[in-house]
Amino acid sequence: MELTPMQKHILDFPPEKKIFLRGESGTGKTTVAVARLEKMLSAGIPPETLLILLPQRPLARPYQQLISHPDLPPGGRVSLLTIGGLARRMVDLFWPLVAESAGFTHPESTPQFLTVETTQYFLSLIVDPLREQGFFDGISIEPLRLYSQILDNLNKTAVVGFPLDDIVPRLRSAWNGNQADARFYDQAQECAVRFRQHCLENSLLDFSLQIEVFIRHLWKEPAFRSYLQERYHHLIYDNVEEDYPTAHDLIREWLPEFESALIIQDESAGYRSFLGADPQSAATLADCADQVFRLTEILHCPPDLQTFRKHLAGNIRLDPPISDVQPIALSPIRLCYSRFIPQMLDAVVNSIENHIQNGARPGDMAILSPYVSDALRFSLQIRLEKKGIPLTTHRPGRDLRDEPAARCLFTLAKLAYPQWKLKVEKLNFRSMLMIAIAGLDLIRADLLANTLLSHKPDTDPLNPFSTLKPEMAERITYQMGEKYERLRNWILTSRQVPAQGLPEFFSRCFGELLSQKDFGFHASYDMADATERLIESAREFTLVIQPELPEETAGAQFIELLEKGITGSQHLASWQEERPDAVLLSPAFTFLMRNQPCACQFWLDPGSTGWWERLNQPLTHPVVLSRNWPPGAKWTDAEELNHNKMTLISHTGGLIHRCTKSLEIYQVGIDEQGNEPRGALLQAINRFLRYNPGGIAQYEA
Repeated sequence: MELTPMQKHILDFPPEKKIFLRGESGTGKTTVAVARLEKMLSAGIPPETLLILLPQRPLARPYQQLISHPDLPPGGRVSLLTIGGLARRMVDLFWPLVAESAGFTHPESTPQFLTVETTQYFLSLIVDPLREQGFFDGISIEPLRLYSQILDNLNKTAVVGFPLDDIVPRLRSAWNGNQADARFYDQAQECAVRFRQHCLENSLLDFSLQIEVFIRHLWKEPAFRSYLQERYHHLIYDNVEEDYPTAHDLIREWLPEFESALIIQDESAGYRSFLGADPQSAATLADCADQVFRLTEILHCPPDLQTFRKHLAGNIRLDPPISDVQPIALSPIRLCYSRFIPQMLDAVVNSIENHIQNGARPGDMAILSPYVSDALRFSLQIRLEKKGIPLTTHRPGRDLRDEPAARCLFTLAKLAYPQWKLKVEKLNFRSMLMIAIAGLDLIRADLLANTLLSHKPDTDPLNPFSTLKPEMAERITYQMGEKYERLRNWILTSRQVPAQGLPEFFSRCFGELLSQKDFGFHASYDMADATERLIESAREFTLVIQPELPEETAGAQFIELLEKGITGSQHLASWQEERPDAVLLSPAFTFLMRNQPCACQFWLDPGSTGWWERLNQPLTHPVVLSRNWPPGAKWTDAEELNHNKMTLISHTGGLIHRCTKSLEIYQVGIDEQGNEPRGALLQAINRFLRYNPGGIAQYEA
């Protein structure tokens, strides 16, 4: 890629200097970092002395593509890590050095690093008995959201850097509601304290404990610091604004020990603030650099879109209009009005078809919505399939239990492991048959479920197709019966496989049965992706849980846990997957976190409050539990309004900067609940049009 003069100037800066590079998204900061890395490797710097830090693994893709290039000189491997990943590796390596000082009851025991699933599993063992005693009886909240918010509080203590006992004082001091409801903060902290004690007694390390042990204990060990100094000589720290304050503290202290460093901040980001990201803390690292550079030229976003971003931000803030200014017209932006949602979706699909007919690739287009429901995905998929256009989705927050592939595999596992005594409901069995057997419709699946699923004790739950009366067999058809028998025989055979764990069962079931021709996973990217996520989650869960549970029951616990809706761990492959042949459907925030530009964006329903409202979290608060919140200040409606405005400005600005050609906004008159949408984004767009008539091309579907 051709570099701009400013990028070349930064690249030619003396390599032994420490540089802080800032700029808005789309100005080419990561491009400079990748070019600097290539220059260092080509100059003969040993790759194993290079450390690249990022706030989350999906952002490592540009660096992975470079270090995997065959033209680079041979040698060791560059370390591509998050602070959390570095903490886990180092705590595991230096465990005997810190186990006792960190307060673990059995420092001689091997540490067990918990995943998202296993963390929630062990927390449920603490919280569920307390709920039966009356904890949280005054709030309506699902168990999994309850676990998530308790863990959020624990994580904030580690990433912000305050004691566990400070959770309640901080939340109580900012609480502006009924004081009787503040007791839930005490109950949440009690759960957190008990969970932490359970971890210390059993050598379990969740994310918060990994960070605390690393920063508060291991970092102070001279032997460990010497090891780091000998191993890592050069640092690249990208997207520093998305990382947390204790990570910045660590880098600030570590920076003098590096021979060279490049620290990069996106001035318009900080999207992960709800997870502890702190752009203000990140900006202070500039004081530690030898030279600060700022890139100002946005390289790929059209000027009209940049203008719209500035005007949209002003209208979200409700800035007074500037008098004596000529109205502007922005050609790459269109606003389409539809009365109902089906009309809106038809208009989106027709526009996508027109773009493709004019030479655009499906992979250059992204449909973005504040939330992506199953109904929205299905409706768009059906419409696009009729026009021969593939659709791919990325919804990392979606529970595994909601994936058809996972539900199908859960039912098959229950049938293959009758010793677990997990009941197979008729509706789940029917659904499994429809998913597993290609071409099986609802009526025939219902007939199979009613006639061949047995609930008699001490008998096989699956009856042979040959036991059906001829009239019933003909209604179902012998072709479908043959597929059912293949499925049934495979399950019977799988029971004979010795020492087969649940991950192995899922893998064999996918490879030997479901992905074959005539079955439902054949040639389906979505089914394959969901199955891969499920296998990875099951494998990680089993590795951690087996010391606590017998091997024969670990699989049953995993299935029961996921059927409750427990949050699954992030699957890296889904973040890095690119399908140039398919249109992307994604939540707007998830698209931001992918950090990948696209030519055409389609924003759905700007009147939805989901574009700007903060999630209701009665047991935690990401802003109050940050370093930037004044001690003792109250969180009022005015604070909430201002926070939502700033979030909307940040998110819409980030989306526009990642749009390289055109933006289409699709407004709907009546939403899914039958109401007229009046969200802040729609109001800002209407305010812009009020002072700029004709500023955006408008049409009705």
